[in-house]
Amino acid sequence: MRLFLGLEISEGIKKQIESYLVSIKSSDKGWENPLDYHLTLLFIGECEESERDSIIERMDNIQFEKFALKTNGFHFFNRRVLYLGFEDSSKLMVLKKTVNLFFPEWAQYESKTFVPHITVKRWQRYEFNDLSQRLEDYNFKDVEILVTNLSLFKSEKDQSQNKYHIIYKREFI
Repeated sequence: MRLFLGLEISEGIKKQIESYLVSIKSSDKGWENPLDYHLTLLFIGECEESERDSIIERMDNIQFEKFALKTNGFHFFNRRVLYLGFEDSSKLMVLKKTVNLFFPEWAQYESKTFVPHITVKRWQRYEFNDLSQRLEDYNFKDVEILVTNLSLFKSEKDQSQNKYHIIYKREFI
């Protein structure tokens, strides 16, 4: 099974994002399913069931308080990936470092700087100019997201509905 640790996005926020994106879509190609919106903290990859159980045990030892994140609009990674970004958050960065400390065997393989985001569209390089203009024309009202837990997600490539499923949550105090 393919796993990652991340932050769940509430259904209400998913619907707000989806509603906004309807106004900027010029094609149906490459858009993520709104059910799959999440913020990844640590990609784990392929795991056996015994590793999953160990991950869950370690998640239970993470102590953290609930906190809020605020979005800061839509941006692009290399003109190819459209994402919803977040304002700087010291609490999020502490949580990310905590996750890395509890899971060093996977954190050591991270080669990119952590940029908190929700991916909404992939592979639209040819649409970059059009999407950029539409983002300017239709202003997104940034939202606040309450972070209440750390979730263990399972990724299933062949699912027709949504491809990410939460298999465990560590609730925060």
